[in-house]
Amino acid sequence: MNKPRGLFCGLLLGVCLATFGIEPEDSAVFRRFMHYVSESDPDIIRIASFFLDIPYVSGTLEGDAEERLRVNLREMDCFTFVENVIALHLMLQNNKQCADNSLDHFCEILQHIRYRNGVLNGYLSRLHYTSEWMDNNYRKGVLTLPQLPHCQTFRPEVSFMSTHCNIYPALQAHPEWCTAVGNIEKDINRLRLRYIPKEQTDDAAGIRNGDIIAITTHVKGLDVVHVGFAFHKGNSVYLIHASSEAGKIIISTETLYDYLQRRKNHSGIMVARIVR
Repeated sequence: MNKPRGLFCGLLLGVCLATFGIEPEDSAVFRRFMHYVSESDPDIIRIASFFLDIPYVSGTLEGDAEERLRVNLREMDCFTFVENVIALHLMLQNNKQCADNSLDHFCEILQHIRYRNGVLNGYLSRLHYTSEWMDNNYRKGVLTLPQLPHCQTFRPEVSFMSTHCNIYPALQAHPEWCTAVGNIEKDINRLRLRYIPKEQTDDAAGIRNGDIIAITTHVKGLDVVHVGFAFHKGNSVYLIHASSEAGKIIISTETLYDYLQRRKNHSGIMVARIVR
């Protein structure tokens, strides 16, 4: 696998501004971010912390049946928060080899991590399930999937989208896509990943600052119900995440272990690490 660093130099210029357009408010946030990082070499935690208190809004990637790269730096759900932070981190790392450090460059990387094999080819090309997103970005060289203490085999058993097509606007507009979604789910269910049962997360062994934490679930048809970044305080791990409960991006006030125990539908965590 090739590391993503330097991979994007000189490719797809204008993808954000010229092809899809972007709201002036998002351009302004991007400029503030670039000023924020201009005098440091920020890590994942510092990049994520830039977005603290940004409003939580669900479904920002959904719309009509036309799939396009949607960029929103003003409001995020848990998953778009993680994607935006990763794309900004990779953009800054790539800048060590590329002269370009523009919004276009950020959008190019965002497309690469959001879509299957980096190719935007309609709604079905988006990596809708976290299990496939992690596996595909591992294969693209964006992520590693560390084998940590207490890991067990995780077998996705996804079916939620194909059995709830009526709640997805794009699938409502194209009900014939539901069969294709079902076939994608079958492929995902062949994956074998690793997770740590929530009862075994109390010592947080091997989890590093900035690791991606994907919370697995007992909810039928789903693999993951929440994602965020690990943040060490003392000997404990907390989450930086877009919280629907708080209505904004926060650093959790309870440890990751306590957060998991408080929710009956949470079964454990998968851990991914960005390739530096």
